[in-house]
Amino acid sequence: MGNYLRLLFGLLWQPARSIRELRASAPFAAAAVTAWLSTIIYRLAFIPFSELAQGRRRGFGAGARGVHWFTEVFAGAQMGVLVVLFLSLIYVPALILLGGIFARRRLGQTLREEFSSVGACVLSAYSIALLAAILPTAIISWQSANLPVEALEAYFALMLLIPVPIFAGIAALAIGAALRLGWISALVATLISLFSLTALPVLSQVFNLMCASPFLLLLLFLLLRGPLSELFDAQRSRHAFQQSLQAATLNPADASAHYNLALIYQQRGDIDAAEASFRRAIEIDDHETDAHYQLGRIARERGRLPESIAFFETVVKQAPTHSQHEIWREIARTYLAAGQYADALGMLDRFIDERQSDGEGRYWRGMALSGLGRATEAVEEMKKCIEAVQTSPAYKYRAEQEWMRRAEQFLRETAGRSG
Repeated sequence: MGNYLRLLFGLLWQPARSIRELRASAPFAAAAVTAWLSTIIYRLAFIPFSELAQGRRRGFGAGARGVHWFTEVFAGAQMGVLVVLFLSLIYVPALILLGGIFARRRLGQTLREEFSSVGACVLSAYSIALLAAILPTAIISWQSANLPVEALEAYFALMLLIPVPIFAGIAALAIGAALRLGWISALVATLISLFSLTALPVLSQVFNLMCASPFLLLLLFLLLRGPLSELFDAQRSRHAFQQSLQAATLNPADASAHYNLALIYQQRGDIDAAEASFRRAIEIDDHETDAHYQLGRIARERGRLPESIAFFETVVKQAPTHSQHEIWREIARTYLAAGQYADALGMLDRFIDERQSDGEGRYWRGMALSGLGRATEAVEEMKKCIEAVQTSPAYKYRAEQEWMRRAEQFLRETAGRSG
């Protein structure tokens, strides 16, 4: 629990790092309990406000304060259970599914893979947002004594909204890290998911019915046990696999274990850890060609273009047809990033000779031609890109439709300039 609290409060000053560690460990139970307790504590900040409101409207006396405090704590406990259920059963699935749409990933698989880790992050984001908002909320609550009665509802709404920006920001970081989304896409998915709040009144009624009937509560448990168990089992299996790989890396001669661990880090968006593991793999075995290939891609994405070329040259020396000749396309992308369009075109010609129906290769070849000022040829290449994607099998179409959209955008912009 101590490590979880460290990560929880780390969300305020090291949010990206804390999100990565929370995703890796996925402490869903600890996050749920903390979210419940945070709701109770946050509810206490409203007590001066509620005492004032009840005192003005119903003659709230000092002798009833003890009963009032107990009532508020009990109401906070009920609200905490409701919020945890809402975030777990409605908001987190909605967030993951929306994020999966933005990331173009299979929705069911994404939900199974990310529910536990994103759920832990979202519940933690909720907790830290409430805890960070307690002080300003309490100040407004105490200052409400000077307000007219008709202004109380507006100030009540203001106090409820204080934690929202903190929650939205951290939740966006979580879904962005989970699905490797850009900041804008992650934030849009987070904000759209907030519309799931419209389901809260219905969930509240269901919750009240469940509390009134133990039979209905048991029925709900039986209905949810299977799906939730499947979601948590997926996370536990992945965590156990990662632990096995980490144990395997204790063998200093096992380069493949470090490479596989790096792939897991890469999938989870922890590029720093992935790069370190890839480098460790080639330190152990310089002929770990796949590790050189991945390091070249990471170096390119981070703007270290000469280093990227050096890694790719090693791949070419060791396996010139690596990844079905895709090494030539990756080298070309690095040359394009450096503005070396002629060199990029040479690499892409070599790639296209082997993979003529590759939509991505056709797109980048069109960009190289455009960079060389050969506009007519660039337009023709983009048309070939679109045709290659449209005539590809269904499984390949889903993977390459991004390049078709980019090619279509290029043609629209070219037509706009010429018009």
